Amino acid sequence: MNETPSPTRVPTWAIVSRVAGHYLRNQRGTLALAIFFMAVYALCTAALAWLLGPATKVLFGAGAISAATPDSGLATALFGGGKAIWTLPVAVVVILWTRALAYYVQQSRMDSVGERVVTAAQRDMFHALVRRDLASLNAVHSGTFVSNFLYDATLMRDAISRGVAAVALELVQLVALVAVMLYADWQLMLIGIVAIPGVAWAMGKIGGSIKRTTQRNMEQTGGLSTTITEALDGRRVIKAYGLEDHVTRLAEARLTERLKQLVKLAKRRASAVPVTDVFSGVVSAAVVFYALYQTAHGMIAADQFITFMGAMLLAQQPVRNLSQVYTIASSGMTAADRVFAVIDAKPDIVDAGNAAELVVPHAPAGGGVTFKNVSFAYAADAAVPAVRGVDIVVKPGSKVALVGPSGSGKTTLFNLLLRFYDVDGGAIAIDGHDIRTITLASLRRAMALVTQEPILFDESVAANIALGRPGASRAEIEQAAHDAAAHDFIAALPQGYETRVGEGGLKLSGGQRQRIAIARAMLRNAPILLLDEATSALDTESERQVQEALTRLMKNRTTIVIAHRLSTVADADTLYVLDRGRVVESGSHAELMALGGLYMRLYHHNEAAAAEVKA
Repeated sequence: MNETPSPTRVPTWAIVSRVAGHYLRNQRGTLALAIFFMAVYALCTAALAWLLGPATKVLFGAGAISAATPDSGLATALFGGGKAIWTLPVAVVVILWTRALAYYVQQSRMDSVGERVVTAAQRDMFHALVRRDLASLNAVHSGTFVSNFLYDATLMRDAISRGVAAVALELVQLVALVAVMLYADWQLMLIGIVAIPGVAWAMGKIGGSIKRTTQRNMEQTGGLSTTITEALDGRRVIKAYGLEDHVTRLAEARLTERLKQLVKLAKRRASAVPVTDVFSGVVSAAVVFYALYQTAHGMIAADQFITFMGAMLLAQQPVRNLSQVYTIASSGMTAADRVFAVIDAKPDIVDAGNAAELVVPHAPAGGGVTFKNVSFAYAADAAVPAVRGVDIVVKPGSKVALVGPSGSGKTTLFNLLLRFYDVDGGAIAIDGHDIRTITLASLRRAMALVTQEPILFDESVAANIALGRPGASRAEIEQAAHDAAAHDFIAALPQGYETRVGEGGLKLSGGQRQRIAIARAMLRNAPILLLDEATSALDTESERQVQEALTRLMKNRTTIVIAHRLSTVADADTLYVLDRGRVVESGSHAELMALGGLYMRLYHHNEAAAAEVKA
């Protein structure tokens, strides 16, 4: 159950292409604006380096701009004739203010792009997730999916807002500074760029290690999410059995393993800047050595040297930033790989190419269900079929009960009828139509399901009932509540129908939750009703109220009931007794009791157990 969905392992370029083509397509305007201000920022940085030359001449060259200076025309116009005393400070202030504004605009725009991309990816993940087959959902713990949504998506966002944005910004800035270095002295510039291949090689090695460590860290994060989710879901059992220390040890073990990967990842990321500085230090020493040689032989002016060194020193920061960006991008690509693996998972149970819409009238006109020689085995235990050779006929408007020991296949038949799984052999039909030949939406629209543990969402009572038929009016919702004997207790709640029910409906009693679930089924008004142990977890008074509501709900409907408490289904038209996946007996209550087989033994056992409880 803790299995992690396997990433697709697609090449990095394919991931980048997908993000750009699918998620960035609608944000081209925002990207263009961000890129424009990146260019402004880069030009301002280059202008600061360029100012060093004229400033050197002004400060150390008697205030004059030498005619030998390559940029003497522009420099003379700006700073010649004694103007430098005010034009230089003004130029510095203007450049720095413009640079600050450009950084703010491009960073805020790229951050918004990153957030929008991640939100879109999360939307796609959820869309794909809720449409996956029950088998694939059951194969992966919900905590792993939570990790995909939160941790992986965050890494993906950082790769865009802090990765892609920084790559563009630093590259543009680096190009601008290299242009200044080339303008100042092309020979020194050639020496300066020698470091780039070495840095690129080192970053490739570090990036590969970061990808592997990030993958392991994501797996550990998924495991931690699983532990937390299970602790919260099982909080009643944990409290009842005093398991706080046990689950704490499990969580601590997960945290320790995750910490190891996080520390390893931090070390890998931290190594990027020192490695870059090692290469840059060697190159800087070579540049200074050659510059001193040029100066000694009159080959370079002081202002040219200062301009070049200023540009080269400023270029160190983009190079360092790019090395860090590579590590962020590596983690982001690994995260995107996992995110896309969730999005790309395709359900096996889908509509056939020529699937038809199923229209089922209420009984007695329609709603007949037939299981013909049905066999099925779950993938986890394929050698032992859950059901085999099952034949069941449910006439329109009749009430049929499925009974038998635990594990005999009763719930499996419901799963197959709803097409949560497809049969391995045989066929299931509704009004003569094989359910594999009709659309999933119309099939499930024809049925209403009430389970032993009703699922309520942390929304209002009215919203939970309305899930039976989205778009229903308030009057229809309240009528359904009346029919389910739920209106009176709902009206007594603090905000009536607008009262939120809490996580899983925990603010309500079991009987109240069940009646809201029945109201939901009432509102759905489906011609086929499936009741899965709908009253087994209730006390006597709650059971009486729910049973009365169910009796109203079953009117003019085909009803199939799963029950362990056999007294609640003794009035069924036909009871099918299952054992080890087969139908071993069928008939009315009286017929089965007269038969003296498994049903009779189960019934007497039920009665004896009930008598002990009353005693």
